[in-house]
Amino acid sequence: MRTTFAAVLLFTATSAFAQDDAEPKKVAETYLNALTGAGDEAGKDLLLGGVTMNAQLFSLDNWSFKSKDPSKKEEADLAHAVQMMSELDHSGRGALTKLMGLEQVGDDLKMHEVSQADAAKLLGPTRDKATAFTNAHPVLSYVLRVGKEVYWHPKNPMRAVLAKAQGQGKYTLEVHRWNVLSKEGPGKTPREWPLRVVRFKVGKLDTGWKILPASDWNAE
Repeated sequence: MRTTFAAVLLFTATSAFAQDDAEPKKVAETYLNALTGAGDEAGKDLLLGGVTMNAQLFSLDNWSFKSKDPSKKEEADLAHAVQMMSELDHSGRGALTKLMGLEQVGDDLKMHEVSQADAAKLLGPTRDKATAFTNAHPVLSYVLRVGKEVYWHPKNPMRAVLAKAQGQGKYTLEVHRWNVLSKEGPGKTPREWPLRVVRFKVGKLDTGWKILPASDWNAE
């Protein structure tokens, strides 16, 4: 009887996971099929932030799901997240200005030499802000790519989403990440790469399920 009860619990949990997984998985499949030509090319419109020129031209010969990471979900105060993001941006801009040896003097810029040791000191506060943001909002920081070069790129699509959200209310963010296997080129060389499906909701704003792009400037 105990074995039967445990089996029922396992089946229930598996069914619930499959239910939660079904919609984002369908979005992932629609997008991947658009890349191979097996589906409607409009599937590329599922990219968060829209289709860039490179994304429009990108194609695959084939694909398969190799594995899936556990899904991530986060509910938190958006105003707090935006405040921490603003502090990180401010710290980063200040560190970059100093790192480049630039000092504002009236309307002129004065050049200075910066040693490697000084550069490490300058970047320290930025790393601290990034760590604090990641600890407080781990899923949002993951989608924003905090700690990676992509975070600072003006075309980071999650920045545009947060701008539309206007920094108010409690947000919900969910991420599903598949590891995709494709075999490319004449030699059918295998390549594994991540595909993330995300949904962000706050107030009246709901992105729906979208593909978080492996950006033109950084595939990870």
